[in-house]
Amino acid sequence: MSATLYRKYRPQTFAEVIGQKHVVQTLKNAVKSDRIGQAYLFAGPRGTGKTSIARIFAKTINCENLKNGEPCSKCDSCKLITDARALDIIEIDAASNTGVDNIRELRETVKLPPSSLKHKVYIIDEVHMLSGGAFNALLKTLEEPPANVVFILATTEVHKIPETILSRVQRFDFTRLTIEEIIHRLEEIAKLEKVKVDREALEIIASSSEGGMRNAESLLGQVIALEDKKITAQEVEFILGTVSEKFTAEFVDLAIQKKYSEVFSKISELRESGIDFKNFGKSLLNYLRQMLVLKINPDLGKKLSYEITKERLEQIKRQISSVETGEILNFVNILQEKAEKFKSSPIPQLFLEVSIAKLAAESTFDRPSNISATNSQKPVAQKAKANLEQQESPTRSTSHSDAGGQKTDIDLILSNWPTIIDSLKSYNHSLSSVLKMCQPTLIDGKYLILQTKYSFYNDKISDMQNRLTIEKAIARLTGVDLKLKPLTEKKFKEQYAHIKRDKSLLQEAVEIFGGKVVDE
Repeated sequence: MSATLYRKYRPQTFAEVIGQKHVVQTLKNAVKSDRIGQAYLFAGPRGTGKTSIARIFAKTINCENLKNGEPCSKCDSCKLITDARALDIIEIDAASNTGVDNIRELRETVKLPPSSLKHKVYIIDEVHMLSGGAFNALLKTLEEPPANVVFILATTEVHKIPETILSRVQRFDFTRLTIEEIIHRLEEIAKLEKVKVDREALEIIASSSEGGMRNAESLLGQVIALEDKKITAQEVEFILGTVSEKFTAEFVDLAIQKKYSEVFSKISELRESGIDFKNFGKSLLNYLRQMLVLKINPDLGKKLSYEITKERLEQIKRQISSVETGEILNFVNILQEKAEKFKSSPIPQLFLEVSIAKLAAESTFDRPSNISATNSQKPVAQKAKANLEQQESPTRSTSHSDAGGQKTDIDLILSNWPTIIDSLKSYNHSLSSVLKMCQPTLIDGKYLILQTKYSFYNDKISDMQNRLTIEKAIARLTGVDLKLKPLTEKKFKEQYAHIKRDKSLLQEAVEIFGGKVVDE
């Protein structure tokens, strides 16, 4: 049986290692200066080269003909280690040997001198799996190890290692490999295997590997098993049950442009192709996460290099230029909520269809009504003047009309308030009910002050999602773009006690909402 790709092409020298330059350079320098430690800890994600570098380091410190910190791979010591025949290189799987008795056995053998090499090397993989008693037994050995023994501990969960152990080792943190590094290595392997693989297919494999070279090589091995001399992206998608980045980008593009009927067509395509919707949902959420990160901080593109190609980075940058942070966040929240709600549904695509339907329902608020169309005809100069006056004095915003007889923004909001409340019924009935008990009172600068009767009403309206929804409804139906600031009646009286309210305005509010005016 032929060896798996990650074993067949495992690096044998530091020069062949992909990524981890900071680890490689430090270890090479230690060898060249003859400052070899007695205990090392390699920590990092799976498949990032911890065990491979541990073996190369073991080979290097035992090599008889070192060349610039690299093993020669030709001497007897190098050959023994390469062929896994060296008795002095002991690899222990801590996941299978977790007990204190296993470590006690190690303590007995560690006292014996090397049989044929200069250094005896213990490589303990998944060391975090050791029991408390085993860690204590290992600590005794690490405190006073023999001069010719080197320990290399490897772990994917460094937080589970006791501090007493961490204080006695030299720690090296391994990072995920970038997409480009993985693709470059896969291209080399495909060439050696005499198989042609499309660039897009390699990108799918690299993205699915989550920054681990071993994962990527394993996936490539599955693809090569097709015995097809020309492997396309479609074949890789079928084998891995994933979709291409291009498809995901197009899906998001259509959602951003609010072309929901076309989005549903994309969902139909996925169903017909037999794609795993859970995998696609995960890919879609990850894509939206990347959009959110880059929208908030574009400089983080370099930090996402282990999971994103340069082409995809440019694609996302173009997309985030035409979408607001709140819209991305809303899409993420809806998708996450529906995926959880319908995870046991017998219809796998239901969570996705409901998510898009909800987005479509919300987007209907963006359609201008007759009221907003009428208000949009308000002369720009007059509106600018009114806004300026409102910023200078919140009292002015409570008047019925300006000098030219044009309604002010607060009047527009008051006259359309019942319509605003009704427009929210189909979207959020409870929010609509709360607004019936609230009163727009005045405009203070860029804020619409909304009086609430009770503090829990105030909390409901202050919720970011609810507040943004109300602000959008007001802007849509009146043409007035303001931030909402809810205040309880008590808070309002404290902050705006100096304002003498216009009796006619109050009377109009009474006519709209009902009730009576009580003099203080």
